[in-house]
Formats: sequence, structure tokens, C-alpha cells
Amino acid sequence: MRRVMIVDDERWIRRGLIGAIPWEELGLELAGEAEDGEDAYHMALGLKPDLLFLDMRMPGLDGRELLRLLGSELPELLTVVVSGYSDFEYTKEAIRHNAFDYLLKPLKREELLGVLGKALAELDRRDGERSRASSDRWQSWLRQTLAGDGADGAGAVDVAVPPDGWHAADARLLLALPDRSAESADRHAVMEGLRQLLRQERPFYFGGEWEVVMTKAPGGCGGIVLCLFGRRLDEAGLLRLIPKLQRAIKRLAGVGYSFGIAERAESFDRFPGLYIRTKQALNGRRLAESELIVLAGGPAGPQAGVKASAYPRELEQAVLLYVQLGNGEAALEEFGRFYDAIAQESATVGELQRNAALFVHSLEKQLQASGTSLERLSGKSSLAYTESIGLKQDEASIKELMAGELLPAVFSANAPTGGRQGEQIVKEIQRLIELHYDRPLSLHQIAESRFLNPDYLSRLFKRTTGSNFVDYLTDYRIGKAIELMEGSAGKNYEIAKRVGYEDYRYFSQIFKKKTGMTIGDYRGSLRLNK
Repeated sequence: MRRVMIVDDERWIRRGLIGAIPWEELGLELAGEAEDGEDAYHMALGLKPDLLFLDMRMPGLDGRELLRLLGSELPELLTVVVSGYSDFEYTKEAIRHNAFDYLLKPLKREELLGVLGKALAELDRRDGERSRASSDRWQSWLRQTLAGDGADGAGAVDVAVPPDGWHAADARLLLALPDRSAESADRHAVMEGLRQLLRQERPFYFGGEWEVVMTKAPGGCGGIVLCLFGRRLDEAGLLRLIPKLQRAIKRLAGVGYSFGIAERAESFDRFPGLYIRTKQALNGRRLAESELIVLAGGPAGPQAGVKASAYPRELEQAVLLYVQLGNGEAALEEFGRFYDAIAQESATVGELQRNAALFVHSLEKQLQASGTSLERLSGKSSLAYTESIGLKQDEASIKELMAGELLPAVFSANAPTGGRQGEQIVKEIQRLIELHYDRPLSLHQIAESRFLNPDYLSRLFKRTTGSNFVDYLTDYRIGKAIELMEGSAGKNYEIAKRVGYEDYRYFSQIFKKKTGMTIGDYRGSLRLNK
């Protein structure tokens, strides 16, 4: 409820104003009323109302003095000046002391309701800004706590302190990981949806005395970390709450999430370790399982009683043999058999990640023995590939990374596309830009049309031209735009469209970045030089 205070030396005015305000409908309550400025000053300091209706002319401490005093003591207070005197001096005084609005007696109900609407909208806006600032501050605190490197760079977190009276024993860390790839999900929107749900559910869990901080899980794994603070965070309450979160997150993200509940911690510096153990516990779930609730705290590794599958070394060697022979089709076929063996339903997420990383390591060893490497052929090191594997939680996304990106990159780079043939491909792309610079052009689409790996084609283009594809296309378009400016009187937005930019604002930004001048300055210089 918003708290309202009314100050006027005439009782009948105060009664009329109180009767004209639809208190319950607008979510308002009368905090107090005063008939002179001195009483009003002390009352306001004690009650700290959100909104104050103030008469300008009162005996003793008048409205002008009260505005000045409250402006320094209660800067967030919204004041609506009410006066029967319409001379401009009083209006100026009210404005000078930051009055929110000004009403003249006798009050009209429509005008009063209009001012109340504006005042409540302003109070809501301020609350939103404070909430976002607080949320950002707490997210930063949690993110840096999990990373274990605070603002001082020495491992101590110095971003925010926990709320008064709370300590690590009153906090529980939750980790939500997608059961399959959720790269298309907007995690900002997902977290905002979860915040709204938790606000609604607050009265029904943990005695209503708890808060939540959440942030994206470190490392880009697609997960969300939630830290709950409260007086009585019992495990039974968590096990009731998490299924509601799972239903909400599935609706918002389009995929199911499994949740891990970290064990209790004595201090916040244990959070990084708790996060790692909770993630390891979640990676111990089988590939066929989804939307689990896992209690962390046991030993890391596969689930108890589940025997780790043997690594299919013979199937791996069959893949590597065809890679060495340069037979991409056969290698991909053998890789399918290898992957089926390591991605059985009985395998855990962690096992699949480890076995996929072992294959990358074996492939890198073979390439190095041949005098090359993954980084040279694909543009990504073996370490980068293994890190990418560690961020994926399901067999489909890991398979896509390996069979859809890694192996094709190796085959494309080993194919006879070097030398003159590579130069010819680049010349064709340059010719394509010259003919169709005004159309949407994508190197990825060009690569697909020629059955080439996009990363390889990007490196080939830069090695041949000295520029990456986007910069080359941008430079060509800006050059054409300059030609049009010099040779015609066309409007700027028309020229932007003619060189491939539908968004004129973006075109003007690119033009200034490339030429060092705004479009207006450049065209002005052309007129001066004529």
C-alpha cells in the first residue's frame, strides 16, 4: 500500500480531499494528516509517506518552507501542492522545490484522479528502477562468488554483502541444467518468468520469509543458478517448489531442465565448490532421464550402482583410419557406429562428455602425427572442442558438434580446395559481392551452396584478400555509397537501401565508422569542393 499524508490548515479541506480519493481502489492508505507546517514536518519524518498533499499558505511554517526542509530530508517524497492562490509566485516556489504537481482549490475530482494516476506511475517507475538495480547488484555478487574472483582480484568477493541477519547456513544453491540443448532459449526471459513465479509463491513456502537471487550458470552451459535466502529453507519445501519451477522453465524455454540441490554451506566461500559438485551430480544422470531432482553431496562421478561403459577403442580406430585415408563418407558412417556405442541410454551425461573428449584427443594426436592439427584445419583447437563438449548436456547436441562440425571441417580442409582452386573460389565470392552487394549476403550460405565448411571458407577468404568477409562486404558497400553520393542527389536513406542497408540508422553508424565522418559532413564536404 502507498502511504499518503495530507497537510492543510482547514479541516474541511482535509475531509473533502480524504473523501474524494478512492483509497482501496488505488492501493492507498492515509498515513496521517496535519494542520500546520511544523507538525507536518515532524510527522513526515516519522511516517515517511510516499505521497504528500500540501497547502502552500499555512500559519507559522508555510508550504514553501516545508517543501524546502522535506526536499533535503525526504528526497524521494512526491509532493502535490494544493492551494487556493493561483498567483505565479507560489507555483514557481513549488516547482523550485521539486513539487511533483500543482492543484488549485476548489479541487475537481477528475484533476485529482489524473494527478494521482501520474504520481502512482512515477512511484512504480522508481520501484522498478530500484528493483532492477538491486537485482543487478545481487546477480553480480552471485556470479563473482561462483567464479571465486571478487572485485579485488585476489579471490575475495567485495560486491555486496548478504542481507542483515542472513548467513550461508540460511542459503541453498540450486542449479538448473537443460536436459537437451537450449541454445535458442532467451535465458533473460526465462529468469524473469521464474522471478515472477517465485514472487507469487513466496507466501506459501518457508514461512514467506525468503528471497532469491539468480544468474546464468558460468561457462555458457545453458544453465541457471538460483540462490535462496531464508529463515527456514527446509528440504521438504524445496522438493515441493522445484517441480513448479521445472514446469515454468519448460514452458518458457521449450525444453525440460533437471535441478540439483547443493548441500548446506557454512560460508559463502564454499559456493564455487558447491556449484561444481552439484554440476557433477547432475552430469551423473543417465541420458534417457530428464527433469530430475538431484541432491548433491555424494562423491563425484556416475551414479552409484551404474557401471561405466568401456570405451569403444576399435570403433574409434575405424573412424581414424578413414580420416587418414581421406574418405569422409566412410569416416562419418563409422563415426555413427562409434557414437551409438558411447551414447547408449544407460550412459550418463558425464560419461558421454568424457568419451567424446577422448575421441577429440585421439583425432588430434593422429593429425599432429601427420604434421597438422585441428586448429590449423578447422580454426578451433582440440581444447576448444573439448570445452564445447563439456557445455552440452545431451547426445544430440554433442553429436551435432562432432559429426556436423568437427569432422566435416577436417575433411573440407583436406579436400583439394587449396592453391589455385582456393583462389578461384575467393574470386567467385568477390564477383558475387560486386554483382549483388545490394542483397543480403552470408558467407555461411555461400559455403553451404558450395558444400564447404564455413570456418574453412572464412579463413581462405581472409588469407587471400587480407580481410574477413563482413569487412570486405562492408567496405565495398560504403565505396558504392560514396560513388552514389558523388554522382547523384539521391536522399541518404535511398542510397542506404541501394547499397544493401534497410536500416538507415545502422548505415549511418557504419558510414561514420568507416570514413570518420557523418553522412551529412561528407556530403557537405562534396558541396564545398565543387
